[in-house]
Amino acid sequence: MTETLWQRLVALDAALSRRALRLVREQPWRGMAIFIAHTGDSLVWLAAGLLLWQFGGKLAATGPRIVITVLLTGTLSGTLKLLFRRRRPQEEPRGFFLRYDRHGFPSGHATRAGGLMVALGALLPPWGAALLAAWGIAVCASRVALGLHFAGDIGGGLVIGWLLGLALLGWYH
Repeated sequence: MTETLWQRLVALDAALSRRALRLVREQPWRGMAIFIAHTGDSLVWLAAGLLLWQFGGKLAATGPRIVITVLLTGTLSGTLKLLFRRRRPQEEPRGFFLRYDRHGFPSGHATRAGGLMVALGALLPPWGAALLAAWGIAVCASRVALGLHFAGDIGGGLVIGWLLGLALLGWYH
C-alpha cells in the first residue's frame, strides 16, 4: 500500500513537532516557553482590550478592535476544531483547559495571534508591527515546543487568523 501525499504531510508534521519538543525540555527554557505561550491566552487579550476600551485614552479605539478580534478568532477556531477534530500531540491532556479543548486544528492561539497581528499591525509603525509579529511567532512556536499543538495546527491557525484579520480591517475602517 502506498502512502498518499496527505499521509506524508501528516507524518512530516508529527516529526517536526517531535523535534520542537526537544527545544524546551530543560529550565529555564521550558518556563520561558510557558510564559510566552500564556501571553497569547484569550483571557489576557480580552482583559487588555476591555481595559483599553474603558481607560485607554488615545489608545481607547484599539480596545474594541482587540475584543472583536479575540471573540471572532475564538469562535471561528473553536467551530473549526469541532469540524476537523484533529487530536493534539498529547494523548492525556494536562491542564484545566486542555481537558475541555482536546482538538488541535486550528490552534486558537495561532488564530488569535494571526488576527491580532493584522488588526493591530495596521495601527502600528513598521517597527511596532515587526515586534507584534515576533511576539505572535514566539507564541506559536512555544505552543509546538510545549507539545500542545502540531506545527500544522499552528500554520493553519495563523493563515485563518490572518484572513479573518484582513476581512475585519475593511470593517474597522
